[in-house]
Amino acid sequence: MTDVLGGVRRSTIPVKLLTSTGIILLLLAILPFVLGEFQTALMAKLLLFGVLAISLDLVWGFTGILSFAHGVFFTLGGYAMAYFLKLNLSSAANTYGGELPDFMVWNGLKELPWFIAPLKFFPIAAIAMIAVPAAFAYIIGWFIFRSKVSGVYITIITLAIASALTTFFVSQQAYTGGTNGITDVSRLSFFGTDIPLLGLYYIILAFTTFVLAGSWWLTQSNFGLILRSIKENEQRISYLGYDVASFKIFIWTLSAGIAGLAGGLFVPLNRFISPVYLAVAFGTQVVIWVAIGGRGTLIGPLIAAILLGQVQNYAERVTQDWQLIVGVLLLVVVLFVPDGLMSLIPKRFNLANRSRV
Repeated sequence: MTDVLGGVRRSTIPVKLLTSTGIILLLLAILPFVLGEFQTALMAKLLLFGVLAISLDLVWGFTGILSFAHGVFFTLGGYAMAYFLKLNLSSAANTYGGELPDFMVWNGLKELPWFIAPLKFFPIAAIAMIAVPAAFAYIIGWFIFRSKVSGVYITIITLAIASALTTFFVSQQAYTGGTNGITDVSRLSFFGTDIPLLGLYYIILAFTTFVLAGSWWLTQSNFGLILRSIKENEQRISYLGYDVASFKIFIWTLSAGIAGLAGGLFVPLNRFISPVYLAVAFGTQVVIWVAIGGRGTLIGPLIAAILLGQVQNYAERVTQDWQLIVGVLLLVVVLFVPDGLMSLIPKRFNLANRSRV
C-alpha cells in the first residue's frame, strides 16, 4: 500500500488550471468583505457541503461505489463536536445550570453518560470527529467488501444504514436530543476567546482547500490509478494480484473521516446538529451534488454544492414551490449534461485529468 501511495505519477498541472484555481480561491477569500453576515455563513456551510460531496466523489466517482450513507458519517462527526460545545456551556448559559445538557435533564438523566463525558475535552472530541465515522465506515466496509458485495447491493445497504440510524437517533432522545437534535451549543473558542464568523469562514476555506488538494494528489498517484481500474474492471485488477477489498476499505474509510470532519466544523457554524442529516433525503442530496457536478472531477461536486445551495436559497425567497424550481433545474442538467457540469469545461481544466506515464 505504501508503494502504491508513494509518488504522484508524472503529470503536470496546466498553468491555466493553476491560475484559475488561484483566482477562485482569491475570490472566496475576499468574499466575506463584500457579502453580508448571512451570505458569509451560507457560503461557509456550502463549502462544507462541497467537502462532503468531494468525499463521496472519492468512492463513487473514482471507485464506483454509490453510497447514500455519507450523510451518516457527516452527522457522526457533527454529534462529536456538538457534545463538546454543549458540555462546555457555562452554568449561566445552560438552561438548568450544572454540566448536564438541557435535553438530558428533560429526559430524566441524573448524570452524564460515560461514553459522552470524555467529549468535554477538545482533543478527544477532535479525534472522535474523524475516528468515530471512520471506524464505523471501516467496520461496515470490512463486512461489505470482504464479502464481495458489489453494485446495487452496496447502495441498498447504505440506504438501510441511513434509515436505521435515523430511527435510532430519534428514539434515543435522552442521549441525542431526539428529532430536535443538539441545539444552542456554545461557540467554538480559542484560548477562551470566541472565534468570530469571519475566522470560522477562513478555517473552513483552508480545510476545503486542503481536502481538494489532498484528494487531487491521491487520485493522481498510483493509488488513484488503481481505484479507477477497480471501477472499470475489478476482476482484472484482482487477477493482477491486488487486494481489491483492501483498496475499497481504505478509500471508504478515508472518505468517511473527511465527511466526519466536515460535519464537526458544520456544528459551530450552524450551532446545532440533528438526525435530519442522517436521513436518506440528505444522503440523496449529496449524491445529486456529485452527479450534477460530474463524477470523478473533484472540483465539480464542490461547485455543484455551492451553486445548488445558492439556487435553493434564492428560490425559497421567491416562492413556496422552490423545490419544484430546483427539481426542474436538476432535470434539465441531467437530460442535457448527463456527465455533469464539468463535462462542459475543456479537460485541461479538470482536476482529475491526468497524463499517462
